[in-house]
Amino acid sequence: MLSRFFLLLTCLFLAQTALAQEFPALHRVVDVRAGDWLNIRAEPDARAEILGRFDRTQTGIEVIGLSEDRRWGLVRTDERVGWSSMRYLEAERSDSWIDGQQSLTCMGTEPFWTFHLYLPGNSATYDSLADGAMTFTTDAPNLPMTRGPYTLAVPFSGPRSGMVTIRNAVCDDGMSDRLYGLEAQVYWRGQRDGLSGCCILGG
Repeated sequence: MLSRFFLLLTCLFLAQTALAQEFPALHRVVDVRAGDWLNIRAEPDARAEILGRFDRTQTGIEVIGLSEDRRWGLVRTDERVGWSSMRYLEAERSDSWIDGQQSLTCMGTEPFWTFHLYLPGNSATYDSLADGAMTFTTDAPNLPMTRGPYTLAVPFSGPRSGMVTIRNAVCDDGMSDRLYGLEAQVYWRGQRDGLSGCCILGG
């Protein structure tokens, strides 16, 4: 299932270059009747298998991308990905992740690590089994970015200095059937080996 979604989402990203800055984005459920819920389906089709559901008051749903007709959003549920109707999802914010105004959490494996970027403030925390916990100061809110592909760079300083780059790309954590809409690389100043991982919206 993952390879199929990976191929589909890759095609969507390539086809929607002009829309790339819009996703991923956090959404809330709207217009669902009391006692009902919003289904998560295996395909962007109202007849497809139901994988899970969102409560009618659910918030903080990260939509990774859209179907070709823009009627369905690709979302995560537990350890999988599925599709929910955009008719019942409303964006929680008008800005984009590329604006550097939304906190991001990036994580990876081999070794396991997590980097919290508390944007638009300039604090960040890093934790890994190998290095322990560290706190950094970033250059936010003055962050460099590119538009082709959309990439945000977050320089940081503290116990170590370096940079986290986040770009709009299909990302696989290598451990589950979940996909992410943002890919991250962490570069440490003076060290050859960096880190690669995926990011979600929120700190």
